This record gives sequence, structure tokens and C-alpha cells, in this order.
Amino acid sequence: MASHASPIRWGIVATGGIAAKFAEACSFIASHSGGSVLSAVSSRDAAKAAQFAEKWGIPKSYGSYDELFADSAIDAVYVATPHAFHAALSIAALKAGKHVLCEKPVSLGLKEFLPVIETAQRSGLFFMEAMWMKFNPSIRHALSWIQSGAIGTVKTVRADFFLDRPFDPAHRLYNPALGGGALLDVGIYPVTFAVMAAGREKPSKISSILSDAPTGVDLFCSQRLGWDSGVTADLSSSINLIGIEQTRSALVIGTKGAIVIPFFWMAKESILLDAEGAEVEVFRAPFDCNGYEYEIREVESCLSRGLTESPVQTWAD
Repeated sequence: MASHASPIRWGIVATGGIAAKFAEACSFIASHSGGSVLSAVSSRDAAKAAQFAEKWGIPKSYGSYDELFADSAIDAVYVATPHAFHAALSIAALKAGKHVLCEKPVSLGLKEFLPVIETAQRSGLFFMEAMWMKFNPSIRHALSWIQSGAIGTVKTVRADFFLDRPFDPAHRLYNPALGGGALLDVGIYPVTFAVMAAGREKPSKISSILSDAPTGVDLFCSQRLGWDSGVTADLSSSINLIGIEQTRSALVIGTKGAIVIPFFWMAKESILLDAEGAEVEVFRAPFDCNGYEYEIREVESCLSRGLTESPVQTWAD
């Protein structure tokens, strides 16, 4: 793929809360570095798209996703719909010649995921899952501690992500048709973090315990992962348990020390501890905007270098 000159002209697919976060971060970048600009937004509801466009100063709005995909003035799209629609919309955008940043998870399973990557490969276009945590400076710094041997050899990882959402069978978190459940919405963060801390290899052993809602989605999900290297991970996620610092943090334990990351999926600091639990170093990195700016900058960097996938969040990841 040839390199892409700045700015990237973005189109947003959907108008929910996560789309607003992206719009805020993209607007911040547009006003500071100019590497990205908001050019259009689309929704199945034209009025919602128009309202969103007015709020964020976006010049064009569309009442269908296909209209946005057909806009020749759009370079890349951000897919921000509920989970169940991610794969199909990513494929449609790629076929229309757009680079794609797709919210996590890209699909509800491997069967739906593979055609997305095959389409990206055939088109020669950029595609990335929007795992914003991976580009967070505090997470990157914690990984540098691991890689430098600051905590010795990694032995085990502990990570949890709980939120408490009242039961509503129509809400996307409780609706299996929309890809609801703890694992796909919040559990993806502990799993991703554990794989990162273990060296990006897939675990060789997985065991899990689930607690289901009346709709069939998982209210609570715990996993124990094991790697051939000897690293283990204990992870849990929930959509009906209180979300406080202690239920939204990550811990990496090594032979010489440990790393604690409060609110790890949106971390603003990482803490390095010695073998006695005393603080050795605290790395603090307040967001420039809201945290989504880092994944947008990754897309900018990759497109400027003519890459079709990110080396930080690869298709294999």
C-alpha cells in the first residue's frame, strides 16, 4: 500500500457513546496536529446523524452507512456500532476502498473474523481493531518494564474488569443478538492485557467459569490461562458487579518485583514495585484528550508508512 499524506479524512459509522469519544479525540488532533479530520458521520437514523454532525462540527451526515462508504472524500472509517455488526460493516467499508478502524471485538467469533482480514489483504487497505488500551502510554511503559527485566521473569498476571449495569434484556450488554455479555464487552481487556504481559503468544491452556443472565449472555466470566513458558493468568469480567479500582485493575508479578496498573484499560499511571512491595517508580501519563487519540495517531503513523496492519495491534493479535 502506498503511503497516505495527511490529513486522514475520517467517516464515523454510528452515533453512540463510543463514537462521541472518537469524535472528541479526532477533533482534538485536528486542532493540534492536523493529522486527522472529521469529514462525515452516518447512522441508520438520518436525524441522529445530523444532530451528531452539528455537535461535533462535522460537515456531512448520512442516513445510511452505504452512503458514507460511497463518499469519495472519505479516506478511513471508524466502525462504532454494536459488536454483532462490526465484521459485515468492516468488509463493506474495505470493499468500498476505505481504510478501517473497527471497535473491539471485530467479530463474535473466528468464522466471522477471517473474511474481514481476507478482504483487507485483497484490497491492500489498512485494517485495525480499535484496542485503544494497547496504545496507552502507561500500558506501553509497563510493558517496557517487563521487557527490560525490571520485575525479573513474569510468573503470573491478575486482571479484572467489572461494571454494574441493571438487567435490561433489550440493552446491548444483555442481548445475545448484539454480541452482549461480559467477555466480549469488558473481558476482552483482561485477556488482551494478559497476552501482552506474557509476550503476545497465545496461551496453551484455558479454563473458564461462566454465570449466565436469563437472556443467555455471560454476566460473569473468569478465565485461568497458562503458557508453555510457565506464565499463568487469572482474569475475570462482569456486567453486574461493582466497578471500582479494585475490580478494574491489573497486576503483573515477576521473580524480582511487580507492576500495578489501576483502571488498566484506561490507565493514567503504572506503578513499579520491588520484591517487598515498595514503590520503585511511578509513571504518570495524563491523557492529551480522552485516550482515544493514541489509537488515531497509530492509524496516522501506519498510513504514513504505507502499512496495512499495525505492528502494535496486528491481525494475528
